[in-house]
Amino acid sequence: MKLFVLLFLFFNLHADNDYSVRGAYGTSSASDFDELYNFTGFNTSPYGTSVCNLAGGYRFIEDFFDLPIDFTANGGVSYFDENGYQDNFLEANLYLKMFIKFNFLSQQFRYGIAEGVSYAGKVPWVEDREAVSENDNESEFLNYMEMTFDFDVGKLIRVKDLEGLYLGYLIKHRSGAKGTYGGVQDGGSNYNCAYLEKNF
Repeated sequence: MKLFVLLFLFFNLHADNDYSVRGAYGTSSASDFDELYNFTGFNTSPYGTSVCNLAGGYRFIEDFFDLPIDFTANGGVSYFDENGYQDNFLEANLYLKMFIKFNFLSQQFRYGIAEGVSYAGKVPWVEDREAVSENDNESEFLNYMEMTFDFDVGKLIRVKDLEGLYLGYLIKHRSGAKGTYGGVQDGGSNYNCAYLEKNF
């Protein structure tokens, strides 16, 4: 029985395109999360702070119940450039993500939404300023969410070797989930990012 379990894990861990690596860059936003995903507000913050992110993922469910839905487990590290307002710092994320895949004009697109946790070395400056203005708490450990939309570059330009390389837009979000994390009621931060993700 142990042999079958080991064989299952071996083949499962060596499946094609089940792993991913993503690099992203973005700037802080003055818009709320719902304004960003509703496309009603893309205001940049006045502080000029930014973030670089490197994330990896593993797809553990493909085509859930024969639907074009995949699930991945992910982890990432971000570097926050605080534009001189405070020292720069790192953040770590762990999250689960769902991808909904769809085809349009012979191209494949993906919409993704993720839920998890974030631990930052410092409270980001945009979060600190919001907490001060709203008399709210702040915390290094918060809820993490992201929303993504991307397309397969290789399929778009019809280069086989680039298939599985995705170019996309990412909303990177930290919040207290209405007081669930660190007593943070309304505070948090949002970053508008562009990214490249490679599946292998």
